Amino acid sequence: MKTKNILSLSLSALLFAACSSDDLMQNPATSLSDETILETKETASTVLMGAYALTGDYRYLTIGEISLDVMGNDIKMSDGSYGFSTYNWLMFAYNYVQYPRTVDGWWSAYAPYLWDFAYKAIDQCNLIITNADKLPPGCEDIVAQAHGIRGYNFLNLYHLFCHSYTYAGNEGQGLFLRLTPGSADGNNVPRSNLGESLKVIIDDFTYAYEHGTQTSNYFINKTNAALLLARTYLDMGDYTNAQKYAEIASPTFDGSNLMSREEYQSGFNTANSEWLWAYNFTSETSNIYASIPSFFHAGTFKDAESVFGTEGYGSKTTYEYLDANAVEWMTGYSTVRITWSFAALFGKEDARALFPFYIDEKDGLFTSKYSSKGSLGIADYPMARAAEAYLIEAECLARKDDPQGLAVLNALQARRGGTVSTSLSVDEVWKERRRELYGEGFALPDIKRLQKPLERVGDEHWSTVKSLPANSPRMMFPIPADELDYNKNSSVADQNEYWR
Repeated sequence: MKTKNILSLSLSALLFAACSSDDLMQNPATSLSDETILETKETASTVLMGAYALTGDYRYLTIGEISLDVMGNDIKMSDGSYGFSTYNWLMFAYNYVQYPRTVDGWWSAYAPYLWDFAYKAIDQCNLIITNADKLPPGCEDIVAQAHGIRGYNFLNLYHLFCHSYTYAGNEGQGLFLRLTPGSADGNNVPRSNLGESLKVIIDDFTYAYEHGTQTSNYFINKTNAALLLARTYLDMGDYTNAQKYAEIASPTFDGSNLMSREEYQSGFNTANSEWLWAYNFTSETSNIYASIPSFFHAGTFKDAESVFGTEGYGSKTTYEYLDANAVEWMTGYSTVRITWSFAALFGKEDARALFPFYIDEKDGLFTSKYSSKGSLGIADYPMARAAEAYLIEAECLARKDDPQGLAVLNALQARRGGTVSTSLSVDEVWKERRRELYGEGFALPDIKRLQKPLERVGDEHWSTVKSLPANSPRMMFPIPADELDYNKNSSVADQNEYWR
C-alpha cells in the first residue's frame, strides 16, 4: 500500500482569471494592504484569487462538503476494517462528535479549520468590496465575484453552524457578519440573527447576479449566481423567489441542458455545460490524498467488468483481489461508502447508481461517482449544477400543487435513466435530490431545511448516532472556542446549544 502523505494546498500557480484572460494571476496572495489593492486591476485580481484558493482549501472544502454528506442518512464512513484505514479522516463528523477545541487530535475538532478558512476568504472579499469605489476602471466584475464568493462562504457557514431558517426563523442564531477587512479572529462583531445573516447572503448573490460579466464556469458569474440565489431562497422557504431564480439559472427544463448518461458516469472530474460553477484543482493546487475524489474511489482496474459485475448494485470482492487487479491501487483513502438502503432507491438502469463493488456488506458499497484526471486530486469539483435548478423548480411547483412539476422531475429522471415518478410531492423531490446530489454536500442541509429527523438504518451504520429528532441542536458544528475567547462581542450564549 502506498504511503499516504497529505500535502497542503498550494496557493501558487492558481489557474484562475478575473477581469479577463489578460489578468491571469500566477501567484495569488492571501493578504494585501488596502493601499496595495487600490493600485491596479492586477492586484485586485490577486486578492480575489486568494479568496478562491481559501474557499477550495482541503481543510475547508473537502472536510466541509463530505461532512455535510456523511452526517446524513445515505452515506457513511468505513469503520477502518478490510484494508482501508480511515486515519481518523471524517470519522468524528460522521459520528456527530466534534469539539470546539482539539481534544483527541486535530480530526476531533474540524470547526476551527472550517471557520478559519471561511472567514479568511470572506476577509479577502471584504478588501475588494470595501474599496470598490476606489478601484481603477475595469474591476467591476472583480467586485461582483467578490460579493459572490463572500455570499457562498457565508451560506456555507450557515449550513455548517446554524439551525435552518425554516425552523428558527428571523431570530434564530445566525452568523458573525464580518463585512469589513480585518483578521479572522480580530473583528469584534456580535453574532447576528438568521434574518440579518440571510439578508447579507441574498444581497451578495444579488450583486453578483446583477453586476457579473464573467462567462467562465470556473468563476462566479451571472448564471451560477442565479442558482445560488435560488438555493438560498429555498433555504429560507421563499419558494416564489427560489422558482424565479431557478428558471433564470436553467432556461429550459426539458432535459436538454443536462449531462448525458456517459458524462454522468465519467467520474465527475471535468466541468461541462451542466456545471454552472466548478472548482478547478490542478497539479499545483490539488491536495492529493486529502482531495474529494480520494475519499470516494479505490482505483482503476485491469478488468473492470469482472469487478463491477452486471447484476445488482455491486459485486462482492476481496481486498486481495483488488490489490492484485488494480492499475492504480489505493490512489486515495476510499473510505466514503454508500449504504445498501440508499442504493435500493435507484433503478437498475439509473446512470447514477455508481456502486460497483463491496468487500463486506456491513462496510457499505464503494461509489465510483468521483475520480481524478490522471493524478490523484487533479479534478474539477461541482459547486453548482443545472440539475439542482430542476429540483428546485420541481419542489416549488409541488408546493403549489402545480402538476407541471412532475414533468420537470420526470425530465431529469428520464435523462438519468431513472424510474420516473408517477406523483409529485415535496418528499418525492427530496428523494430525487438524494439520488442526484449525493456526494455534493446537500444531505444535512436538506434534512435541516425540510425539518426531517435523522434516520439511519441500524446495522448499516457503525455510528452510535442512528437517529436524531427533527431540528436537533446536534445538527451543526460548535462555534470554535477561539472565537468565543477573543471576540469581545461574543459570549458563552453565542455557542450553539448542544455544545455549551
